[in-house]
Formats: sequence, structure tokens, C-alpha cells
Amino acid sequence: MFHQDAWPILGHYVYALFDPNKPNQPFYVGKGVGNRVFAHARGQLTRLESDEFMSAKQEVILQILKAGKEVIHKIVRYGMSHEEAIKVEASLIDMINHIEPGTLKNEISGHGVAEGIIDARDLKSALSAPKLDNLEELPLLIIKIERKWSDLLELNNDSPISINRSDIFNAVKGNLVLSVRRAKEAACVLAVARGIVRGVFVPSDWETVSHNNRKQMIGELDAAEYQYFVGKSVAHFFTNGSQNPIKYICC
Repeated sequence: MFHQDAWPILGHYVYALFDPNKPNQPFYVGKGVGNRVFAHARGQLTRLESDEFMSAKQEVILQILKAGKEVIHKIVRYGMSHEEAIKVEASLIDMINHIEPGTLKNEISGHGVAEGIIDARDLKSALSAPKLDNLEELPLLIIKIERKWSDLLELNNDSPISINRSDIFNAVKGNLVLSVRRAKEAACVLAVARGIVRGVFVPSDWETVSHNNRKQMIGELDAAEYQYFVGKSVAHFFTNGSQNPIKYICC
């Protein structure tokens, strides 16, 4: 544990957690202050006999503790501002996910809607895309599909125009932590990748799809009147470093 006298020197920092069986491959990256880096493992000591639902990160930590070993904690950078820590954390998560997909157990990617590793051609399109001005103040639900978009690009030879609308719907439709009440208030759902609207959908309903109460769109209604949103930039709706993949606009 860090002594409190050292906290001002530490400032905001970015850390990585490692399984001692894989000491060169982090399973979690985060940012924090004080003794945040140690809180993950410390918080699991009381859960060794619990049947409570656990995240992927918690499961890894418990496996390490049950084996009588300790989580390896490493500080990547320290003495930063909160804004700097956000950037470093996001960059690390993006790069690790890019090199070794599935390695990290972070539930959220860590970067804002217009950030992350991006092909230069995609960035050129994103920077030149017109902003989505919601002049009618329609209630909108924006959902980011960054990782799945990368998979779709790979399957379609890096050609966005070759990606089927049905594939975009499958990428955006499910396993989400959201308010169904607010989702139903939205006029439509915008599937967003690289800061650009890639598809617009009006779900016929929502259903629970897992024991931890995650939700999924089921079916589609006619969304023709909202197709003019496709190709527009929505990056301005997100604050810098925003980690939530879901954004409600006017609802």
C-alpha cells in the first residue's frame, strides 16, 4: 500500500494488473489515485466463498487468490493530471486490445467515441463528416460498436460500404446495460463506430438476455425516416474520455 504522504507525488496514475502465471500479459488496465491499484484484489478477499455474479476481472483475481498467489500490480505512469491519465489508460487499452484481442478483462474499452486506434482512412472520413445537428430535438439512443465494427471491417476487406445493414444491427442489438424505459423513449437507435453513425434502427421491443439483467433489441420497425442520420458525426455529443458506450440524447 502507498503511504498517504506519497499520494501527492503519485497524483493520477495508470496501472496494470497481472496474473503471476502470465507476468508479461496484463489482464486489466485502469487509472486511479491513492491506493486504487490495490483495491481490486483487496475487495475480492471476502468473496472467495461467494456465489454472487462476478465480472471476468473478478474471476481472474479470485483464481489467483485461491491458488495462494498474489496479483501483480504495476504502475505504468504516475504524477499525471486526471485528463492525462484518461489518455494514457485509453491508449494502453486500445493497443493491447489491438495486439491481443480478448486479453483484457476491462468491461469498458476506456476511450471516447471518437478516440481509439483508427485507420487513417477512417479518421479522414470522420474528420470530414458533417455533424449530426438534432434540430428537431428527437430523443436518440447512441450505442458504440467499436470492437464489432473492427471485426466487420476485417470480414469485408476494410470496406465500410460492403458491410450489410443486418450485420450492423446484429453488432448493436444486444447484451447492453441500459434503462429500457429510456431506450423506449428514443425515436431510434444509432449504431456508431469511429464517431460516425453506421446504422439507424427502431427496435420493436427489448428483452432481458442474461442473468445479470443485460438487455437486447428484438425485431425492427420501419426506420426509413431516420436514415439521413447515417454518415453523420456524433463525436460532439461525448465528453473527452467518456467511457460509457451508451448515450441518451434528449431522453
